[in-house]
Amino acid sequence: MSDEARLLAEIHAARALMRESGPARDAAGRPGAASLWAHATRAADAPVDVAVARAIRSDPATARRYRALLAGQAIAHAPRAIAASDGALAARRVGAFTLEILPATEDGPPLLVLRGAEAQALRAIEAMRGDEAVRLALPPAIDGAILVALDPAVPEAMRLGAMLRDTDCAVFLL
Repeated sequence: MSDEARLLAEIHAARALMRESGPARDAAGRPGAASLWAHATRAADAPVDVAVARAIRSDPATARRYRALLAGQAIAHAPRAIAASDGALAARRVGAFTLEILPATEDGPPLLVLRGAEAQALRAIEAMRGDEAVRLALPPAIDGAILVALDPAVPEAMRLGAMLRDTDCAVFLL
């Protein structure tokens, strides 16, 4: 590539960045694509932009855009996963993964078990139902399975367990 062509490409890229670095919201007051992308790619334990989270909960168009961004980066997702429950066990399929909730025992809380060939690639799980959303970091997989304690002392874990039992809950494995 010639110096002139490279300079023109750099000017074009800089101009695009200048346009993107303008207001973080569009004309309707919705968060821009960069804000939604930052929210979708955040670490599970990272701070949440409250304005973006509020927009996702209150604006259906923003929620659809956010879900599309999540689905695009997810290893597996289910917009409305098929759930089955016999009271003692809840299981559902999300792509190539199986999610099971084992009941609490006298020795410990309920357990979320994620199984799949690519379980070692998973870093977080996000569940969304209506205007409620929860994201949890996942521990490393051991022998193709990830175990997460749905400890009552951790409100996010308890909410995740309750949401995963609902067929209207969307699940994103990130």
